[in-house]
Amino acid sequence: MNKKGVATKPKLHIRAKDVVVGLISFGFFMIVIQLFRWQILDFQRFNNLATAQLSLQQDVFTKRGTIYTQDGVILAVDSPAWNIIVSLSNAVDQKLFLKKKAEIMTELSRILDIKQEELTTNFDDKVLTYQVLYRGITKRQKDMIEEKKLIGIYAEDSIKRLYPNGDLFSHLIGYVGTDSIGRPQGNYGVEGFFWGDIKGKEGASQQEKDLSGKAIISKEYKNIQYREGKNIVLTVNSGIQKKVEKLLEDGVRGQKGDSGSVIIMNPKTGEIISMATYPDYDPNEFWKIKDVGIFRNKSVSGPYEYGSVQKPLTIAMAMQEGKLTEDDICNDVGKLKIEDKTIYNFDYHRYGKVTPKETLQYSDNICAATYGLRVGATAMYTYLTKLGIGYSTGIGIHEEETSYLKAPEKWLKIDIATTSFGQAISATPLQFTSAMSTLANHGERMQPMLVKKIYNNEEEIVIKPTSTGRIFSAEISDKVAKMMEYATFTRLDMAKYKGVYSIAGKTGTAQVAKSDASGYYEDRVNVTYIGFAPATDARFIMLVKIENPQSGTLANLTVLPLWMKIFDTIKDDLGVPRIK
Repeated sequence: MNKKGVATKPKLHIRAKDVVVGLISFGFFMIVIQLFRWQILDFQRFNNLATAQLSLQQDVFTKRGTIYTQDGVILAVDSPAWNIIVSLSNAVDQKLFLKKKAEIMTELSRILDIKQEELTTNFDDKVLTYQVLYRGITKRQKDMIEEKKLIGIYAEDSIKRLYPNGDLFSHLIGYVGTDSIGRPQGNYGVEGFFWGDIKGKEGASQQEKDLSGKAIISKEYKNIQYREGKNIVLTVNSGIQKKVEKLLEDGVRGQKGDSGSVIIMNPKTGEIISMATYPDYDPNEFWKIKDVGIFRNKSVSGPYEYGSVQKPLTIAMAMQEGKLTEDDICNDVGKLKIEDKTIYNFDYHRYGKVTPKETLQYSDNICAATYGLRVGATAMYTYLTKLGIGYSTGIGIHEEETSYLKAPEKWLKIDIATTSFGQAISATPLQFTSAMSTLANHGERMQPMLVKKIYNNEEEIVIKPTSTGRIFSAEISDKVAKMMEYATFTRLDMAKYKGVYSIAGKTGTAQVAKSDASGYYEDRVNVTYIGFAPATDARFIMLVKIENPQSGTLANLTVLPLWMKIFDTIKDDLGVPRIK
């Protein structure tokens, strides 16, 4: 350093050398870090890339499960199909394809009978070595496309889900579509609920290849094992279902309703014999449906306030609690004041002194509410939960919903009263069918059951009927069933069955609650009829519901005639005996 304190050149030379050494050391350190990342952190990714470059893989499609009815009819099955792919290995062909792309797409859309946008919307011009253009074409379409010899267009083997019976059972089955990245996916119904079992597990075979892409014969194959999808056998009867669906469509159209549902169950086992919803759809062409609400099975979704069909259950609760006898007299004075609310009968009629069976005959709201108040919130809540209200049945349909049943400590007296005649309480048609089946089965409720057997080449699972427990005594259940039979045959429209068949039933008409505000619509109702036969040895229980009929607002004039038509058509199939 000189006298002025300025550093000399040799000292500066030493500092530059240190910088160079430091840079070299830092570079070496970064190389070590990168090697660590490649060899340790990213090992799997690079290993997979190397494997892909040095191996040929051929996917092995697994056999997806078939869905059957209990009488052996195939509802859903895999069928041979083909996918249209674009595959161009060199730049010259790729350039030619892009030049003729519009012409090629026009020709394909004509053969496939689809809009050209379905081919072009998600097509990537930068991925021309292999790209699936369209899935699930028929052999006829495949042959027509191959005859055209379109550059870069090929057909590869695939499978397609086939529904041989079209719209029959559509809401039970659902359909197989695709997920967000194009993989097959079960949607709605049994296909949606059991998709994990139905689809099985796809396999593949791998073999090493040389630099030209040819298989190395001396190298062994590596197999990725596949598992067959599971077949499913349902409890439903195809012959009865076909009749029910036709009558339901006619009934809903005739009453100008928004929709309709029918459930037929064996109350002794819980097995579903038939379940239908209208409007329906063809799962082979599900993409043609614009309103996705059509896909929902309204027998198990969209809980609704079901109305006076609740009254037999309220009577059974009160009798089971020892708060009511079959000869008890209720004094109906035309209205019932509860706090700041007043309850009336649907026709504002005053019925005077009535017994429980006459409460059903007149569909008396005031007496039903009186019985319910005797039961009380806690006991009524307990009975409702045991009857399955507020809980999913777990029947095996993807879109099943349930209603909300608030805790009993939150109930007001008016809640008890209105629940007693089926307002301010909701359930799906299946939930309520299951609840009422308790009376049809001498007080014991069976778990609703749609699937009889699930099996493949490795295992077999047989589902047996299961009791959820006894809720009412057999004596009380049979007494209430006889009350229902009495009320049924006081109706002129049911007179033709009197002395011929033993039928226990109840109508229900309920206003529709507003979805975006409190209160009810003035011009919308849901109408329900539920009945079983014979009254004290039921072979079946059937619920029929029509949503918002425009031809009338009373259940006996809208939905009861449809119930009777279905009964007339299937009673012999169900083995309903005549009265001797």
